[in-house]
Amino acid sequence: MGSSDTMAAMVRMLSRITSKSPISNLDDEDLAKVKADCDLAIVRLVNERAKIAALIEERMGPGDGVPSAELKVEEIDRIAEANASIGGPLKESSTRSIFQEISRVTSQLRHTVAFLGPMATFTHQAARCRFGINANYIQCERINDIFTAVEKGTSEFGLAPVENSTEGAVSQTLDLLATSELQVVAEVCVEIRHNLLSRSELSKVQRVYSHPQALAQCRQWLDSNTPGAEVIAESSTAKAAQLAAASLPEEGIAAISSLLASEIYSVPVRATSIQDLSSNMTRFVVLRKPNSNGKPESEPTGDDKTMLVLATTDRVGALHDVLNAFKQRGVNLARIESRPSKSKAWEYIFFVDMHGHWVDTNIREVMEELKDHCSSVRVLGSFPFVRRATNTPVMPSV
Repeated sequence: MGSSDTMAAMVRMLSRITSKSPISNLDDEDLAKVKADCDLAIVRLVNERAKIAALIEERMGPGDGVPSAELKVEEIDRIAEANASIGGPLKESSTRSIFQEISRVTSQLRHTVAFLGPMATFTHQAARCRFGINANYIQCERINDIFTAVEKGTSEFGLAPVENSTEGAVSQTLDLLATSELQVVAEVCVEIRHNLLSRSELSKVQRVYSHPQALAQCRQWLDSNTPGAEVIAESSTAKAAQLAAASLPEEGIAAISSLLASEIYSVPVRATSIQDLSSNMTRFVVLRKPNSNGKPESEPTGDDKTMLVLATTDRVGALHDVLNAFKQRGVNLARIESRPSKSKAWEYIFFVDMHGHWVDTNIREVMEELKDHCSSVRVLGSFPFVRRATNTPVMPSV
């Protein structure tokens, strides 16, 4: 079978789509032929898309922003609109997932990306969402190893979790952002779906391993469905899956992890979507070395977010004055988080996420005023605002 076969299949499919004859009139044999033509046409089109994506990626320059294998909001909305106009059986959510995964699989981005390993952690999945399956991924045992890999140039990008919608901020990442010179150049927001993996039947589970965040996010489910089981913290959800994979059924060992981990490590899924809250999302930051002038390199899009870290002066009303600077210039705050400064007892630093780009006039005015109210203030990064969580891919790395 060659190129002419796929082209012929496309011609037949186009002829069928434009005809008024309903497919319900076809017998089983003809339906199978049409289905085969669909498959061949899809193969042809996906490969054409891969060639085009490669050309676009080759022509990207320094001013084109941080590379991404994901479809842009306007692209995925256009696809969803086309799906709705056809009136077919595919749901909008299914269409979005299919085309996002096509985009990630066909991407030819080859950047090095450090993530919290091993394979199949949610950080790994978030990295694959952003950079596609063909990037060169570097596994790190700890979050601070991600920062070190980027700082030393071992990896061009790093990806670290910064906040979960259920459990709040990831303090280790915040502490590292406060002291590192790395810039936040993008964010990735991923829907988190936890699953119980085990070689044992659910009723025989005696020990449950996972990352502390995952255990906390499934606390109520575990109390109801695995009463009496010992809950044990592990360094990552994927490491927990490895432990479950290496166990015997009679040991009663289970892991809270992802469906991708189940596939990679060959562990049966005993229960799906066991998180206590259905709207469970984690936000990750993409890290990169600063450019020569130390300023965020992204261009404003009109819908951006800027991250700051600041320390207020030690006086009454200092925090009030800081917040008032944002209010007076109409700058909306998306998040504010405090952390111990680590330099002096009972002294705190604040992480601020605000709407807008650092080059915007009102943001620059706020930054100038903050210098009067803060002992230090630093822009961690400006980047496009992510308003919709992405679905994590199930397909394993290749």
